[in-house]
Amino acid sequence: MAFDGEAVMTTPSWQKILSTLAGGRARQLYARAVLGEPLDATPKELQRLVDAGLLRQDATVDEHLFKEVLAAASPGTPRGVDRFFREGMIDGLPRTGQDRADILEHLAERLLPPDEELSEPEINRLLATVTRDIPTLRRALVDHGYVERYPDGTGYRRVTESS
Repeated sequence: MAFDGEAVMTTPSWQKILSTLAGGRARQLYARAVLGEPLDATPKELQRLVDAGLLRQDATVDEHLFKEVLAAASPGTPRGVDRFFREGMIDGLPRTGQDRADILEHLAERLLPPDEELSEPEINRLLATVTRDIPTLRRALVDHGYVERYPDGTGYRRVTESS
């Protein structure tokens, strides 16, 4: 691909690489190229390996290809409240400060419907989607003012600006 007369290099996708290597002949040719053996490939076969990024135009192997593809496909470092989640679950609440307030606010808004009374089993079921330590999270939401617990203990309600 060219742009204003300059070649633009892009990292091939891992999907393109794997779909190309799914073919036995392509794997065989790529293995020969990696081992430095002569390639008995047709121009079409070579072009398919080049298009996938497995070979350069001169039919040589890019020694850094797989490291580049892995780096391009790896997720970035989580930011904000996302950094407290592992596989969709929180692995603990920050002890103090703005981080704790941010995650509690996020969870209250994400999990609890506004202006709706929830029984303890209902709120527990919702909190169980993000933690194994339900009582601690429920207590933190109440203690920090994101959830109101009725004095008689019969229900909970998310605190909203209109509450």
